[in-house]
Amino acid sequence: MIKLTNVSKYYYSKNNVVMALRRINIELKIGEFIAITGESGSGKSTLLNVISGLDTYEEGKMEVFGNDISHYSVEELETYSREYIAFVFQDYNIIDSYSVLDNVLMALIVQGMSKNARLEQAKMLIEKVGLTEQMHQKASKLSGGEQQRTVIARALAKNSPVIVCDEPTGNLDSASANQILTLLHEISKDKLVIV
Repeated sequence: MIKLTNVSKYYYSKNNVVMALRRINIELKIGEFIAITGESGSGKSTLLNVISGLDTYEEGKMEVFGNDISHYSVEELETYSREYIAFVFQDYNIIDSYSVLDNVLMALIVQGMSKNARLEQAKMLIEKVGLTEQMHQKASKLSGGEQQRTVIARALAKNSPVIVCDEPTGNLDSASANQILTLLHEISKDKLVIV
């Protein structure tokens, strides 16, 4: 599904060039749960940004479903990211004043579904992440683990083949972190999940 061949990424400043990625070769497929590990500053987030189309790279080739996207313009990368990638971030990025249901519905509105279809889909996704009892609670009243489950439900609502998670358990206690990783692993049966 996604294949990187000798991908390198550099960051430039006034007097320095920093190599963030050096000749990365990786092939990622639907149904996989991929964990990218390494020390702080080793390029994990940069790699996720390149895979998700949020950042460009200077060398190598990236293919998505066999199509070479190495020479995509910024607009083409944005389209790729919008169509193929859903995000789960460490800082949640949810609307605190909205309920769990409203946060998930926001992701479904842009898909042109009818109101009834959106509501049914949102409820099904909320149940899938184990938040049925919290469905009408404001996000600001949820625990960190519940907020992250809300973000995962919203990512699933996008219905993208790839879910990219940048340190999704960084702000969670160990029990909540294990629950989130278990949930993401279950989701990877139908999608490519990269953590």
